Amino acid sequence: MIIKRVLVIMLTLLWAISFIQIFSVPPYIGDIFGIYKSGYFKELERNMYIMTDSFLQIKTMTKPEYAWIYLHDLQKRYGISITVYDAQGNLIKAPGMSEMVNNSAVMGVCDDINPKPTFTVTGRLYNGILPIYRKSECNFCHQPSQKPLLGVMAYSIPFDGYIYYTSERIILFTIITFAISMLLFVVLRWNPYADIKELFDKK
Repeated sequence: MIIKRVLVIMLTLLWAISFIQIFSVPPYIGDIFGIYKSGYFKELERNMYIMTDSFLQIKTMTKPEYAWIYLHDLQKRYGISITVYDAQGNLIKAPGMSEMVNNSAVMGVCDDINPKPTFTVTGRLYNGILPIYRKSECNFCHQPSQKPLLGVMAYSIPFDGYIYYTSERIILFTIITFAISMLLFVVLRWNPYADIKELFDKK
């Protein structure tokens, strides 16, 4: 019976936690971001990739300064923070204008052996750092001898994901709560002594 009591207590606690989370107890977003990413954030990431591709296309197909004008317009119109860094982690304000900065998140991507995009939530900002790799058309401006990573683009996009995130959260934790409820029901009906007695009776 001790095992049964322990299981009941543990499942009851898990059920209570899961049930409370259905109602989006604060902080709403950051608490489960590490294990579950809402489709709303995935859409923001897709927008980051689109803006990055547009920036690179403008930079390659027209005058490079037009690409920075494009970024400036995006920031002014939508309140998005977009910064460009080279492979050494220096801030590129415009073509030929670089500045040494100390951005540990950017340097973490630049110094990685296999740089990958990183995404984080800080307050009401969704942050992304996207590595930019060399393409064939990049050789017109960059030396072919340079390493594959040309730089990174960092984004900070303001968002209000309450409506989107809450609906997904309700579905997710409702399913989890239901599963725990079924498991708790099975444990409550479980009678280990009866099973042992039946085993000895058969013998």
